[in-house]
Amino acid sequence: MTTLTSRNGTLEYGPGKPTMLINDQLYVINRPPEVIEPLSRGKIDYFLELARWGHAVGTDMTAILLTHPEINEVELLPRLARAIHDELGSPIGLDTRNAEAIEAALSELRPYKSIIWTVTAEQPLLDTLLPIAKRYGAAVAGMPMGRYSAHVPMTAEERVAEAKVILEACEGYGIPRQDVVIDAMCMPVGLLQSGAYRVALQTIAILHEMGITTQLGIGNAGSNMPDPKHIGLAYLLGAMSWGLDSAFINPGIDGLIESVRAMDMLTERDPACRRFLQRWRETQKKKA
Repeated sequence: MTTLTSRNGTLEYGPGKPTMLINDQLYVINRPPEVIEPLSRGKIDYFLELARWGHAVGTDMTAILLTHPEINEVELLPRLARAIHDELGSPIGLDTRNAEAIEAALSELRPYKSIIWTVTAEQPLLDTLLPIAKRYGAAVAGMPMGRYSAHVPMTAEERVAEAKVILEACEGYGIPRQDVVIDAMCMPVGLLQSGAYRVALQTIAILHEMGITTQLGIGNAGSNMPDPKHIGLAYLLGAMSWGLDSAFINPGIDGLIESVRAMDMLTERDPACRRFLQRWRETQKKKA
């Protein structure tokens, strides 16, 4: 079980726990100039609004991806992370390879426990980011690639081999296994790679048996395809039945929270249907 903390308390997720949903909309890749330009001047209103929206819909935490040549990550990442946490009180995840920016953001979020994404099995990256994670007590999310292959491995066995490199490196730095999340790697269906979805599911199943918390970037599934939201929801629900623990997702998918609550209920991650019924009651109040 992996835990993160924030002003709202402790968020627990992993095998047997309810599926954790991450608002994936706070990114700058492929954004138009009217989004990038204000950010480059330090204006964070647009991203704050995206964070508020995802929180209101029902996601559990926010991911921040600011990597862009026109943006000063070291200055902006800690400021945005603090602003979102102060307003929403929910956990924040940091998605960048900029070690200085990550350390600045983790320092700003102290004493709360965050998570560092985009850690791969590349030794220089492990040696750079893992000491920071240890120093601030942060969790680590590993992308299983970089040691044996420069590209995303296309078999479950290869992904698990890369994952074990990350797990062993974390152990060497004193980061406990429960603080390590492994990404099963969601490939875009538009690439027409035979068996890609099956490989992701098999990877989830193996990691689940190992007791490792898993995640997927569901937004990749429908990239460059029509109606990507429906593709993402279908991908997510199928992966949940194989043991997926957390997902980066677009909060704007119709019926997202209700569908996830229902699947958690069916897979016995929601004992006594409490979360499902709570969501239903909240929806009924809004309708009234």
